[in-house]
Amino acid sequence: MTYKQKRKLAAVFWGILLVFMFILCVYPIVWMFLGSFKDSGEFYTNIWGISSSPQFINYVNAWKEGELGQKFINSLLITGGSLLVIIPVNCCAAYAIARLRFRYRAAIYTLLLLGIMIPSGVLGIPTFTVAMKLGLLNSRIGLILIYAAQSIAMGVFIMRAFFISLPKELEEAAMIDGCSRFGSFVRVILPLTKAGIMTQVIFNGLTIWNEYFMANIMITKPEMKTLPLAIASFTSKHTTNYPTLFAALSIVTLPVILIFVLAQKSFIEGMSAGSIKG
Repeated sequence: MTYKQKRKLAAVFWGILLVFMFILCVYPIVWMFLGSFKDSGEFYTNIWGISSSPQFINYVNAWKEGELGQKFINSLLITGGSLLVIIPVNCCAAYAIARLRFRYRAAIYTLLLLGIMIPSGVLGIPTFTVAMKLGLLNSRIGLILIYAAQSIAMGVFIMRAFFISLPKELEEAAMIDGCSRFGSFVRVILPLTKAGIMTQVIFNGLTIWNEYFMANIMITKPEMKTLPLAIASFTSKHTTNYPTLFAALSIVTLPVILIFVLAQKSFIEGMSAGSIKG
């Protein structure tokens, strides 16, 4: 077998593998979407096929039963509020670690990296205890602060790689022209790290949007619950209406898919840059 034939064979193999992985990732979403249009009887008799009589009422029932309108507002406020805290804090912290020289800088960065390795579930009870003492239970502010704190380690890790990759001459030139250190950071450096900022927005935003564990132990009032808690309410100990559940899942998943599709270029650029720099 010639070298050219080997390359073609390898290309065919990797092509088949990519198609298989694509189907493996996409089909559960398609199956969920198709199942959301079936009634309870057809769901079990035609579990893999397309509905012969689409039941759009499932979406109406899902919206009303789960009270998804209020849950959407709660999730949007908590996710947006968390990002408003995360982005400036992570950018400033990463810039300080990447650019400034101060005592214990390496130790602080190592401590932040250790934060990536600790599962959030391990910190659930200590976090709940502190939140209870501070009066942050059943509070959007409480969840925003917790989610922001949990996102600092990864955000600093991503942004530090971007700041290190930029030449110091850019800041020096800005400061020679009259900018302060902070002014050069805001006007010169940050605009060049848009891919990293978008990576944080997508990565942390989707994580917070889908977070269930901390929301479940922090929130007990129905009017304060987020979308993941609303989805959990569709399942019961004895029976589950899967078409309605799938309709609710489709409603919740659609914004996530749209955001990722619209911002996937920035996300891929940011993750690629963060993996090879620093």
